[in-house]
Amino acid sequence: MAVDWISDELAGPVKVPPGSAMRVTFLKLKENSGEGEKGEILRVTRGIKEKFPSIDQLSVGENLSPARAKGFSIGSVAVFGGVKDLEALESESAAAAAKEEKDKVREFLDGVLVVDNAVPAYL
Repeated sequence: MAVDWISDELAGPVKVPPGSAMRVTFLKLKENSGEGEKGEILRVTRGIKEKFPSIDQLSVGENLSPARAKGFSIGSVAVFGGVKDLEALESESAAAAAKEEKDKVREFLDGVLVVDNAVPAYL
């Protein structure tokens, strides 16, 4: 599976700093979703950086290689200062805020794949 997108909103270094943590999310829209639904998902996903200040960088985009994506058409990468910042998303208040954001687009999604990754501190 591959999901590729061009990011026009990425601020900060392109290289992820040592000791960081990342959450990569792939979204698969329901078959009957149109441009309006896709636009709403992109808007909500781009807005999560404002809702979660522990996110240092966020890149969101529509897939450029749909033939290799197994139906996943939107991707995002959130970069955190470290694993503790990523784990903080599991706190009760952060989990409630995340659920609120997910509820805005849940009806348009057929699948979500999330991968968390810790970047070694010794790079």
